[in-house]
Amino acid sequence: MRDTHDREMAQLGLKYIEDAVVNLLTRHDAGMTTHEIAEALELDLGRSTDSAVRDEMADGILRLLVATGRIRRDQEAGVYKDNPDML
Repeated sequence: MRDTHDREMAQLGLKYIEDAVVNLLTRHDAGMTTHEIAEALELDLGRSTDSAVRDEMADGILRLLVATGRIRRDQEAGVYKDNPDML
C-alpha cells in the first residue's frame, strides 16, 4: 500500500516539474537551451553547484517532454520550444 502512495507522490512531483518547464518555454518564444532551463528552474534542489548535474537532470525531463510531444526540439537553433499544438 505504501509503495502505491510513494509512486503517486513521485508522479505528481514529475508532473509539476514538467508543467514548470512547459510554462517557462511558453514565455520564451525563441526557446531555451537545456542549461538555461536548468538554471531558470534551479533544478539542483540547492544540493549541487555542479552545472553538469543540473543539466543532466533537465535533459532527462526534456527528453520525456519531447517524446510525449508537449515540447519540441529545434535542432538547428539548439533549443527547446513550447509545442502550442499540444493541448
